[in-house]
Amino acid sequence: MQATMTSSDSPLAVFKRLAESFSELIEDEGIFIRPYANPNLIYFSRLTPEEQWDVIARVKLYVLACVKVKEYHRTLTDNRLMVETFLNVSGMTAHPQDLNLIEDKHFIEIYNKNGMHLFRSINIFETSSYTFEDLCCRQWYHLYERPMETQEKFLEIVTEFFAQKNPVRQPTHVEPMKIVEKDTLERLIYHVETKWLIPVFKNESLDGVLSIVVNWNPDSIPQFVKP
Repeated sequence: MQATMTSSDSPLAVFKRLAESFSELIEDEGIFIRPYANPNLIYFSRLTPEEQWDVIARVKLYVLACVKVKEYHRTLTDNRLMVETFLNVSGMTAHPQDLNLIEDKHFIEIYNKNGMHLFRSINIFETSSYTFEDLCCRQWYHLYERPMETQEKFLEIVTEFFAQKNPVRQPTHVEPMKIVEKDTLERLIYHVETKWLIPVFKNESLDGVLSIVVNWNPDSIPQFVKP
């Protein structure tokens, strides 16, 4: 299902329809995610008008990629196809040999060089207890917690990655880590390992990073934090 919008729609109405459209798309795959917890879109509404339209622009491309994959009569859980389709609709590219590293079991994310989130593989939504609004409108550090020393090391690696003159994929050499949801009733625990940072280009210039993350959760299901 593709969201229908008009030029007179408010940002809140546009985002709400996009979120609902995405939820319906992945429900066809047997995956359920709440589009939002409150119809007033508490977190989206806290953004400035400029930030709201920026979120909408990024979400539109992501939902469009999902729609196109469904039009191919293919599953949204096909990570390689989803990434290639998203890159195509967003005018971005990556080296095919780098994309060959992608497997369906991986968690895949793409961020632009400003640190804004562009893409998530569907299996991330399958294992999360956050809403679509949460994941699109809130900063990573508001959603998850991980060891401070690991966070600092990872930021150093990302900074070095974007400083490359001739961008190539880089292994992170970061050990598997525990990440915990900070703001959900479930407080799910994830055991993950970021294996690769892959350059994503626009107009032949480095424009973003694709991360390949191995999910080490038992049976691929996050654990609950025990009270």
